[in-house]
Amino acid sequence: MQKGKKGSRVRHATKTEWGVGQLLEDANSQSFHVFFEGAGEKFLTATAADKLIWVNGAEAQSALLDNLYLPAQGKSRPMRTIAEAKARLLEIYPGGLHGQKMKDHERDYKDRLSALARQWYSPDGLQSALTEGRYADVVQLAYQLVKCSDNNLPATFEKMAFADAVKDHSRPKAFAEAFCAWVLPEQPSQEAFDAFAQELDHMGCAKWPLLTAYRFLLHPEVDVLIKPTNLANAAEVARFEINYRPELNWLTYSTVMTFYGYVKQQIADLQPRDMIDVQNFIWCIDPEYGGMD
Repeated sequence: MQKGKKGSRVRHATKTEWGVGQLLEDANSQSFHVFFEGAGEKFLTATAADKLIWVNGAEAQSALLDNLYLPAQGKSRPMRTIAEAKARLLEIYPGGLHGQKMKDHERDYKDRLSALARQWYSPDGLQSALTEGRYADVVQLAYQLVKCSDNNLPATFEKMAFADAVKDHSRPKAFAEAFCAWVLPEQPSQEAFDAFAQELDHMGCAKWPLLTAYRFLLHPEVDVLIKPTNLANAAEVARFEINYRPELNWLTYSTVMTFYGYVKQQIADLQPRDMIDVQNFIWCIDPEYGGMD
């Protein structure tokens, strides 16, 4: 890409903490309009722009800039950088992701649910249930995690809807097959996503926390939890476009996976163990989250 053209990637010679930047419009002789992943939008004079270093290839890579969200003027809250969110995390949770307060308030109950999920949804156990035609057992097992989850994972009204649907479930075979295809593989597929989303929709329970909680707890090293309000708030102020829609769809899910991966990379110094730690950090990006006393 030609230097000075919209979309060009740059770094600032003396403001290394700003990270990679991208020109938001073609540069002119007076100013450069740049978005830096660590500082947001900057309007640089031609003189100040002399310190810009034009980059490409690996040096220009940025998941944030590849998925940049730019709200209309006056339509969004101020940007919160990852550095600012780190400071907020440490203020709310002394010791950070590995501190005692984080352990007590956020980590322990998710670890407990993760252990239960791995116990209930073992590959051998679920495959045996399918082979033996015990489809209703799989439906009940799926409900078990919803029933035992706490701390609004998922929310109470979502649990109630799922419980009501289980009582009158009319297609256990289709649900069991879709459930196993979704939760068992290490890596998700769009085909399995669509099939399980369809079954949740049939039950009147097509909600993001219900769809994502299973894989998040079974595969916390690679998968994500979508709590819509918190996630949408955090992505908005981080200026990361997650393509959110309330209807279950692969584009939103796959982009959220990219967002989690970006955050995990950016907080490597906090030593996140898995996506559970990343999700706990994302809470602190959200300006609506006040922490816990």
